[in-house]
Amino acid sequence: MRNRFYILSLFLVVGFIFANLGVVRADPRHGGYDQRQGNHDTRLTPLRQLSPEANRILNAPPPVTHQVTAFESHITDKTAYPYIQTTINFVKGHLSFKAFLSDGQEISYSTRGEHIWHSQCYGDLCVLITQKNLLGVSNSSSEWEKGHHFGEEHYRVAMGHRAALVASDRKLYLFNSYTNHWETISLEQETIRSFANLYDKVAITTTRRMLVIDLPSETQFEENLLLRVIHQFEMRDGFINFYAGDKLWMFRHQTENFEEVDLTD
Repeated sequence: MRNRFYILSLFLVVGFIFANLGVVRADPRHGGYDQRQGNHDTRLTPLRQLSPEANRILNAPPPVTHQVTAFESHITDKTAYPYIQTTINFVKGHLSFKAFLSDGQEISYSTRGEHIWHSQCYGDLCVLITQKNLLGVSNSSSEWEKGHHFGEEHYRVAMGHRAALVASDRKLYLFNSYTNHWETISLEQETIRSFANLYDKVAITTTRRMLVIDLPSETQFEENLLLRVIHQFEMRDGFINFYAGDKLWMFRHQTENFEEVDLTD
């Protein structure tokens, strides 16, 4: 009986010693390492010590980067542009942009809550692009004209004397300084290749068509390319020429029509 009691006591003592050794090994303060428990503590313990605001910032998704670049025409522009001077004074203030028009009028736009992606002036107009809006102002404006884009990642900007173009992969956004209005033109399985503005006319070519826009009336004239490729164009006072190899499409301002001319004759 005494032997049994002695053996049972010995087992209890040995078990107690091993149990204590296991706790020491699992406790990182004693240099122990338990893979499952150690990883769990290492990952969560620091986050429990941070404020809710800090956790929100750490767990926020990465910001979407947007890119606004200058539009470069893929077609040679032979237009002889006159000397054009910027006639609007454009000043960045505290959370605002101010446009001082040629008649001395001051027009301000509050940028509170908006991030400015791009700002530019040329001729008689200025444009702003933010993450929410397209904005335009001209010498005939009484306020900043607001338009909306579709939040795409890449935009290209081209400035003319009386019109400005903001192009994405799906849309063309045209600011008309005559009417102070943003016009939206859809791109249907086509890519814009050139943009030009001379006086009250805008010429746009894509991989599928030619567009001429009369700014005062906002009228659009269109001609399909019929699988041809425009390689050069020229805007003049009375007409616009689009060259495609041995073919010429001439748009006459007076008749407001496209005329096809065979250059091989």
